[in-house]
Amino acid sequence: MVKCVALQFDPVWENPSKSRGLIVSMLQRAGNVRGALVVLPEMAESGFTNNPALVVDGKSELFACAQSKKYGCYLQHGFAQARGDSFVNMVAIACPQGNVIARYEKTYLFSPTSEHAHYQAGDSVTVARLADNSSKSLSVAPMICYDLRFPELWRHAALAGAELFTLSTCWPAPRADHRRALCIARAIENQAVVVACNRVGNEPNTSYAGESLIISHTGQVLAVAGEKSEILTATIDMKEVRAWRAKFPALRDTRRALLGHCTIKNC
Repeated sequence: MVKCVALQFDPVWENPSKSRGLIVSMLQRAGNVRGALVVLPEMAESGFTNNPALVVDGKSELFACAQSKKYGCYLQHGFAQARGDSFVNMVAIACPQGNVIARYEKTYLFSPTSEHAHYQAGDSVTVARLADNSSKSLSVAPMICYDLRFPELWRHAALAGAELFTLSTCWPAPRADHRRALCIARAIENQAVVVACNRVGNEPNTSYAGESLIISHTGQVLAVAGEKSEILTATIDMKEVRAWRAKFPALRDTRRALLGHCTIKNC
């Protein structure tokens, strides 16, 4: 059994220090998350900013590691990070021992807000192995926001072993229905659990409706949040996921040659 938690909140605009304080408060409110997989929104320290130089302070991963160790959980944290002469929109997964075990850089940048002009796109999919309380480790693929609209990315991860997808988003309120429908579709077509954590609140030009989701491998919505800060929780039996994949072999029937190449980072 795997406990999944989405911490839905309103980051303080372009203020990592205050946003980290909110994250700490949410973790305190979440109660016992020892051994759980906890997911934060995209850009959880700053909101969806096009001013990465203003918010990158080199402390994001250290913060995630400190919190994951303190609470004994796996913590997926979203933030901006310097990369060479540019920046990336990324997530890192920190483990209960206080180390980063996986990193993923957003592959599909959101051109309508010129994200591509301020960030560098990632070029690979990450599949991370997390310990669970069964005899088999849990394979998790982190994704970020706009990646949701590109199913081929998810299929590559599923074929590389991903059984659970974590999706960190800053998804605007006007397209909330798209997000829900696409999350359900990604779960069904990849026979995988989806833990989708969105933010709430407002930015200078955008409003967010939250509605974080935890969805089963068959597309059943196990938990859904409202439009305010909220802690969303569901417990998943991964044996059921594996049994369904064995019974209904859609992934095995995939014609891999039609998918093209994708670099996989196994962690």
